Amino acid sequence: MRTDTRIGVQTLAGLSLVMQLCIALLAVFQGLSSIYVYTGGLFALLSLHILISAFFVKDVRALHTLGMAFLIIGALTITVLAHRSGDLNIGMMAAVVMLFVAVPLVPWALREASAVVGLTYLLLTLSLLSVPGRFEAGSLLVLQTLILGAGVIVIVVTGRNTFIRKQDIRARFQLENAHNAMELLSRQDHLTGAWNRRFLEDEFPKLARQCLKRKETMQVAILDIDDFKGINDQFGHQVGDEILISVAATFVRHLDGRGRLIRLGGDEFQIIYCGDGLDEIIDAAISELQQGTIAARLSGKHAVTLSAGISCTQPGEFADLEKLYKSADSALYSAKHDRTVAPKEAAVLTRTGTWKL
Repeated sequence: MRTDTRIGVQTLAGLSLVMQLCIALLAVFQGLSSIYVYTGGLFALLSLHILISAFFVKDVRALHTLGMAFLIIGALTITVLAHRSGDLNIGMMAAVVMLFVAVPLVPWALREASAVVGLTYLLLTLSLLSVPGRFEAGSLLVLQTLILGAGVIVIVVTGRNTFIRKQDIRARFQLENAHNAMELLSRQDHLTGAWNRRFLEDEFPKLARQCLKRKETMQVAILDIDDFKGINDQFGHQVGDEILISVAATFVRHLDGRGRLIRLGGDEFQIIYCGDGLDEIIDAAISELQQGTIAARLSGKHAVTLSAGISCTQPGEFADLEKLYKSADSALYSAKHDRTVAPKEAAVLTRTGTWKL
C-alpha cells in the first residue's frame, strides 16, 4: 500500500509538473498576462517538491495527506488565478475538471477520496462565490455542473478501485499463505514436525555464519533409536510413530529455539546447535522421555535405548557440515558398539552416549 500510494502521489505531481510547465511556456509564447507564467512556474515548483518529498515519506497516511494538500492547493491556485485575472475562462474550467480526474491516481480509500472531493468542491465554490458579481452566472453554472459531474465520476471510480484493490490484496494474502504453507510442508517432516534434509541444506550455511559472527561453537549431534525395527515388529508401526513423535517434540522443546532438530530419515535425527551445553540439553530431554507415557507403556516389555554422538567446531571456526556429520556419526557408532573413537577425530568430539528411555 505504501508503494502504491507513493507511486500515485508521484504520478500526480509529475503530471502536474509537466502540465504547469506547458501552461507557463504557452503563456509566454501567446503573450498572455505574466500572472499565468508566474502561477504556472510556482505550481510547477510545488509539483517538483511533492514529487521529491514522496520519496522520503514512509507512512501511508502521511502520503495521503501530502496528496490531499497538493490537490487542495491546486484548487486554491485556480481560484486565485481566476480572481486575479477577473475571468473564469474555459481553460480554468478544464483545469478544475483535470484536478478532479487526477484524484483516482492516488489509491485512496473511498472515505478519503470523498473527503478530498468534498473539500476541493467547497473551496472552489466558496472562493468563486465570495465576491458577488465577479464572474458571470452562466460560467459559474457550467463550472458547478462540471465539478459535480467530475466529483460523481471520481467517487464511482474510486469505489470500484477500492473494491478491486481489496480483492487483489485478499488474493495476494491467500496466495502468500498458501505459498508459505507449501514451503513449510516441503521443509518439515510430516510425521514428527521436525525439519527435513531440504531445510538442513538451505539453512545450515545461514546458521554457520551466525555462529561464526557471534564466535560461538557450532555443535552437531546425531541421535538414533536403537533397534527401532525390532520395536516396530514387536509393537507395530503406530507405537514406533508415537516414539518418534515424542522424541522429536521433547527435543524441540528443550532446544528452545537455539537449535534445530532435523529428521534425517527413519529413526535418525540430527541437531544443529549454536553455543555450548548441547550435551546437558540431551540429558534433560532424555530424562523427560524416561518419565513419559511411552516409556511407561513399554516398561518391562522392551528396552528402548537412544544413542547420540556430538561433534563441534572451535569458536570462530566456520562449520563444515559434512565434516561435523561424519565426526558425530562416528561418535554415534562408538556409542552403539562401545568402540574407541579414532584419535584424529577425538579432538572434535564432545560427547557420546547411549541412554535407556
